[in-house]
Amino acid sequence: MRTLSKEAAEAVAKHFAAASVLIETDPELAHEHSQAAVRRGSRVGAVREAAGIIAYQLDLFDEAARELRTHRRISGSNDNLPLIADAERGRGRPAKALELFEEAEEKELGSDLYTELLMVAAGAHIDQGDIGAARRLLETRPFTGNANGTLVRLLSVYSDVIRLEGDADLADRYEELARRTAKATGTLFGDEEIDPNEGVEIVTLEEIELPEDEEGAESEAEAEPELAADDATGDDTAEAPTATADSVSEEGLTVAETPDDAPADAQEDRPDDAHREQAEEPAADFSAVDAEFDPAIVDELDELLAEEDAEDTEDAHRED
Repeated sequence: MRTLSKEAAEAVAKHFAAASVLIETDPELAHEHSQAAVRRGSRVGAVREAAGIIAYQLDLFDEAARELRTHRRISGSNDNLPLIADAERGRGRPAKALELFEEAEEKELGSDLYTELLMVAAGAHIDQGDIGAARRLLETRPFTGNANGTLVRLLSVYSDVIRLEGDADLADRYEELARRTAKATGTLFGDEEIDPNEGVEIVTLEEIELPEDEEGAESEAEAEPELAADDATGDDTAEAPTATADSVSEEGLTVAETPDDAPADAQEDRPDDAHREQAEEPAADFSAVDAEFDPAIVDELDELLAEEDAEDTEDAHRED
């Protein structure tokens, strides 16, 4: 985000930080923050990438595919190609996901990224009802030579495909192998329950008996005879406490009424309200954003975005 001004870059970073915190508890508000960040830095590849990943996590597959494809065009990176293909599956377009896989080359993506894309393609075959094709595709990849996380996912996906074919015993064996591999390598299998107390240290404090205040006890003992003498003074002296009590009661009433008249800004701000106020900032003027870039870059990005819109329109016509 070095192409943005310092103020714009800080605003974008704050929006994405808020989105990452809220994505589990308040997905709608997290999405609002993501969109606010895009309005401030729509021509920065990293911004479109982050927005696309958040949309993917929220199952907003149309938006995820659009943002991640835009990032790919701006940056030239294929790092999110498996996510793009999977987003196409989420849009109900398994054929498009298979097309992306067929166009990809392992030497350009690298072994692990290509394997991730291959697993997405296997899922696309399943979407089309061709479980046999999914299994044959997975069997083209060796289990050895993969990164730990990729290996666990590959074994797990292969287990699921075998189970769909009806061989439960063999599927159980591959699932067990995937779980053992995950445990041995410290990788999450995917269905573990997260311990909310993980990393929390609980300290038990022993109750400590405080020494009795001897001086305080003596003072109370001396005060008791004086209280007895006060009780024997008669009705005249009893009227004074009554009046005092009345005045205190009136005072108490006045104090009790005070919170109703207290200013509104004395109330504590709620965190969600603060997040929402940030997310609801007005959309930035794109002419001001463009001014932060070289004119040649602006023209090139406009051309890329126009091609993206044209491609989406063409795909929509094909589906119709």
